[in-house]
Amino acid sequence: MKHKFIGLFFLLFMICALGNSFTVNADTPDQPVVVTKTVKAGKTFKVHKVLKLKKSALKQYNVTPDNTDIAAVTSKNAVTGVKKGTTSIRVSSQQSGETYAVITVKVKNSYTKAQLRLMSSIIYSEAGAECYAGKKAVGIIIMNRVKSQSFPNTVEDVIYQPGQFGPAKNGALNKALSLYDNNQLSKNCIKAAKSVLNGDVNVSYKNKTINMSGYLFFSGYVNGARLQIQNHQFK
Repeated sequence: MKHKFIGLFFLLFMICALGNSFTVNADTPDQPVVVTKTVKAGKTFKVHKVLKLKKSALKQYNVTPDNTDIAAVTSKNAVTGVKKGTTSIRVSSQQSGETYAVITVKVKNSYTKAQLRLMSSIIYSEAGAECYAGKKAVGIIIMNRVKSQSFPNTVEDVIYQPGQFGPAKNGALNKALSLYDNNQLSKNCIKAAKSVLNGDVNVSYKNKTINMSGYLFFSGYVNGARLQIQNHQFK
């Protein structure tokens, strides 16, 4: 009888021990959650929605991007695509440092080949002799017009709107398009075009970063200009 009691006690002890050894914190899985998310440059997604968590639950985690040149994380744990490429967002416990999840972020361009060709060429036509900031500023003006209700809503229609861009009328844009097609267009013009088409509205000039999201006009002289970059004024 004594032996049976000892055996039963040992069996209960082992069951309890095994039960405890397999108890897992629901917030920390044995293996990190792995998710892939595709987003266009300039667009944003919420981390908690991708991981199917309550927004409040994410407060106990750190959300860290591996490469902010491709995807950046805001203070509210939203991920914004910056430029084409693939990177990772790591979600780790603030308490233990353990990785809860890894989000593989694939960023796609927000433009078509035709849009890149046209934007690069108009930037070259209007600001080919300007510095990179000046080139980019011209592209930002065009994209701001696309977003504005006061102008056409496509890149092509904005550029070819009557009375707006001289190169579209005098043949200079056609020459630039030909240069683009023959791989002879300035690389900086193409770089600027990619940046603005992906939603970048900032220029760096004279050690300052300038947000140009509210600018709609540029020329050699603009009445009431708020900014000048080399030979162009912007408003």
